[in-house]
Amino acid sequence: MKINFFLPGFYENFRLITTLADMMGDEPGLFFDNIRIGAAYGCFPGSIWNGGRVILGSATRQEMEYAIEEYNKRGIAVRYTFTNPLLQKVHLPDTYCNQCMELGDNGKNEVIVNSPLLEDFIRKMYPGYALISSTTKCLNDMDAVRGELEKDYRYVVLDSAMNNTQELFQMPHREKLELIANHYCADDCPRRRDHYKAVGKCQLEFSELKFEKCANINREFYQIMENRSFITADDIMGRYYDAGLRNFKLDGRGFNRYKVLESFVYYLVKPEHRDRVRLRLLKKCF
Repeated sequence: MKINFFLPGFYENFRLITTLADMMGDEPGLFFDNIRIGAAYGCFPGSIWNGGRVILGSATRQEMEYAIEEYNKRGIAVRYTFTNPLLQKVHLPDTYCNQCMELGDNGKNEVIVNSPLLEDFIRKMYPGYALISSTTKCLNDMDAVRGELEKDYRYVVLDSAMNNTQELFQMPHREKLELIANHYCADDCPRRRDHYKAVGKCQLEFSELKFEKCANINREFYQIMENRSFITADDIMGRYYDAGLRNFKLDGRGFNRYKVLESFVYYLVKPEHRDRVRLRLLKKCF
């Protein structure tokens, strides 16, 4: 069983992720054994169903087709973060979001969901997609997580506050758990739910986020290693793997690309090759 990593920003980080995937295929000795890029998550800019981060703008049909094809031919799923918690029935026929779904409806791709309304719509209209239960649901107790694991989801993305806890290693269906290894948000942030609602409102209105940003988002990668929720690369390859925990999401959608690069190098590349891989990616992608 391989360790799956799910990488942020399939649109904005397209070149970085595809170049990294090609390096992993061509020179596997540079990377940790038994790992793969399971999916790249995010959205095409301007998707009103999007949640978690405000991603404005637009993409052409040709750009969408190209990105989906390039990821899928490398064995990487395109995973839409359609987690806007404020969606109503009137938003379901949105032409742009439905085009995104239609173009990726080939049995290889995934959707992260939050809204029961949108989830029901996707299950009916696009049954070829695997569904992922989002961390934006803010399920912050183990009983709620156990209930979610019994539902028809490929994975359930855990609240990062539960990382590195004794209860985590006693959970059933650990093969379905997905853990955010490097969450930039503060541990046990009390404003998470309000933040996700503010993001959803901005996405629907095509407006910039006015919600006061958490100062923790501005930290560098090495600083978030101090978080109680941070999962080290050694732990992923060791005690987490041994406990049947094989699915890890890397935070960083909408972030400075240098932070994203650093997380990719730390989690995927063997320590003795990190400088070499980082430099090559910098030259090719920045």
